[in-house]
Amino acid sequence: MGPIAAGVIGGALNIFGGMAQNKAITRQANENYNNSLLSLGIQRGVAQNNLLYQADEINNQIGAELTALLGEQRRAAASTITNTTERNVYGATAAKLRGQVDMDAAGMADNIIQSGEAAMTNVQTNLSNTMYQYNQGVYGASQNRANALSQRRSGFDILTGAVSSGFNFASGYRSMKGM
Repeated sequence: MGPIAAGVIGGALNIFGGMAQNKAITRQANENYNNSLLSLGIQRGVAQNNLLYQADEINNQIGAELTALLGEQRRAAASTITNTTERNVYGATAAKLRGQVDMDAAGMADNIIQSGEAAMTNVQTNLSNTMYQYNQGVYGASQNRANALSQRRSGFDILTGAVSSGFNFASGYRSMKGM
């Protein structure tokens, strides 16, 4: 084997090493990216499920409060009818008293609905924030992947390294053989 063969072997080893290094960098960057996306997806799913559960609870609470209010309204209307009958109040005055019960109940219903809408707006804002955080995380993972992939050696760099390594191997071979 001569110095040229030693140079070719050294250059080939350098090329294979550079290609293996690039492959390892790419594989690691892709693994990190996929793991980040998986983690982000899980976090987003858990947060969204919790928020959707909160929304269901808000709906249930509003329904229960409105149902309770309806019962209270009926009891108040019955009590008003009983009181007006016992007092011998009839006509417009009795109708006005019954109307007041309905107005009070409608006002309470509006308050319940408005508080529910405010709570739902808060849930919707949190859903938007969850999606924003997910998108921000995907962007960060993409940036990290791009930064990792930028550490790969270019084809030109690998070739120039192979030539340099080839010369070094050939020079080393000549030195060993005393040429």
